[in-house]
Amino acid sequence: MLANAVTRLNFSVKLDSLREYYHTLVNEYDQLKWCWDRHGNEITQEWRERMMLDQSTLLPYGWAIQSNLVDPKVPCPPYNISTHPRCEYRNTELAFGLVTTLQTLMPYTYRWSLVVQPAGGKVSRHVDQGDEYTGHIPIYEAKQSVFKFWDLEGNRKDFTMSADGGVYLVDTIIEHETENYDVDDRVGLVFRFKRDMLPELLKLQGQIS
Repeated sequence: MLANAVTRLNFSVKLDSLREYYHTLVNEYDQLKWCWDRHGNEITQEWRERMMLDQSTLLPYGWAIQSNLVDPKVPCPPYNISTHPRCEYRNTELAFGLVTTLQTLMPYTYRWSLVVQPAGGKVSRHVDQGDEYTGHIPIYEAKQSVFKFWDLEGNRKDFTMSADGGVYLVDTIIEHETENYDVDDRVGLVFRFKRDMLPELLKLQGQIS
């Protein structure tokens, strides 16, 4: 089971296009960036207390390309933990260019986001929703940033992902956490899809620009 926790898929995305999209968000959409320093007081008390137990979990930040907040101008957190009024996930103004190309090719995907895990950042050990897979497209890699997975016997396997345009299937119903031991940030696009749509995803081949 652990050997297949992370699998490189049959298609890739042009790295220059990924990085251009990321830098556009950094330079033009700072107002939609979710980070703890600005928005940590806008999440449920349970999650706020949980995250404050480990300061490294306060470091990751990002942009919700698809948001489940009624007001799409409010930065949406990476988990479904906001105290703002919620609705179904749908595109924000961040869905443009390369992202809309990918969404057209993979119309069954949802909850698109761009995530940054800074040096020292961590997402604590957890299990995701049982009927989903997660897709990761690295934009900038941190060679010492790892995905850790545990099986039911407590055995652990670590994975790293290269930022070379590759797209990775991550089986997040296996218990896992991520931690960045590097001095560089790990940056990537993330999406989710129902597990029964995997055969459709496996049909994609070649490079997407």
